[in-house]
Amino acid sequence: MKAWIGGNKATDKNSLFRVRSECFEPVFHVAPELRETLTEMVQELIDYRLAAYEARRTSTTSADNVIPFPRQRPEGIELPYFPNLRIACGHFRTASADAEEHRRVGPGHGRLDPARHFIARASGNSMNGGKNPIRDGDYLLLELVSPTNAGSITGSIMAIERQDRTGDDQYLLRVVTKHRDGSYVLVANNPDYEDIHVTPEMADELRTLARLKAVIDPFELAVGESFMREEIPALFGETFNPGNWNSGHVVLPERNAHVLLVTLNKQGKSEDHRYLDRWIDEHTFQWSSQNATTPESKRGREIIEHATRGMSLHLFVRETKLSGGKAAPFIYLGKARYKEHSGSAPMSVLLEVGLTA
Repeated sequence: MKAWIGGNKATDKNSLFRVRSECFEPVFHVAPELRETLTEMVQELIDYRLAAYEARRTSTTSADNVIPFPRQRPEGIELPYFPNLRIACGHFRTASADAEEHRRVGPGHGRLDPARHFIARASGNSMNGGKNPIRDGDYLLLELVSPTNAGSITGSIMAIERQDRTGDDQYLLRVVTKHRDGSYVLVANNPDYEDIHVTPEMADELRTLARLKAVIDPFELAVGESFMREEIPALFGETFNPGNWNSGHVVLPERNAHVLLVTLNKQGKSEDHRYLDRWIDEHTFQWSSQNATTPESKRGREIIEHATRGMSLHLFVRETKLSGGKAAPFIYLGKARYKEHSGSAPMSVLLEVGLTA
């Protein structure tokens, strides 16, 4: 700051910035339509200078400064995930069950078997209704059925499979109901979509592929995964903006969410401030707020009362800012829960972190 406002020279009348009313601002006129561009360009220069500075410090800093945090993988099991298998919530849709990946699912879904259970995405809104709506893009936890384990499918939400005339597989998610005459109807939970009455001719073409077990919170699948800072906004349906996301505490009012981005070993800081964020034990994290946050401030109250206000706290942690001379990714540790706090401006907050969503 001192260098940029010309404070490092006895007389410097050519400085481009100044500090006024505790704000860092240019001394020259900036047209309104160029302000965002200027902000991003200045921020890029600041990030570069800080990165270069910290790279020099990293090479001379003892490894003892690195504060470890829990290394265990989140509880749960890894299941096959088929990003190309879009289960239609509308009308039968052609999809592909290739390009298998894996996603970790938490322990709250009962006993799961990777040979029988898998994850796919919903496509469409025919099931967006009732007490448990299924929306376009939701992650679906499905269980394969066979003649030996199908059981009763009446009243269940099932993924139905059929082949079109070209031999491609098509999929549809509906509630299966049975009439007294033995015929089946595939019912949509959204009244805007018509039910499908299964005729004898159609029955030979259809096969019950899988039973819906649950709709998975997408944040649950992200726990334990690494994200660069620029990738994190997309998890919340947001776009990266340096002015907002380069801070350590991002508030998303429309998402009822607070995003905490923490670097444990703050190289370059004084010893008194380097380790304010730290692990107390494997499931308790001490987080230090920004300097302006008090228990009475809006941000402070929302942290303390997040559970009663229906707000979520999302914790992303990395050990150091740089890794191999480049920006280090954050590990998503899930939704945190407030336990207690002390102090003011900044607040020291204890968060319960269960490594689940």
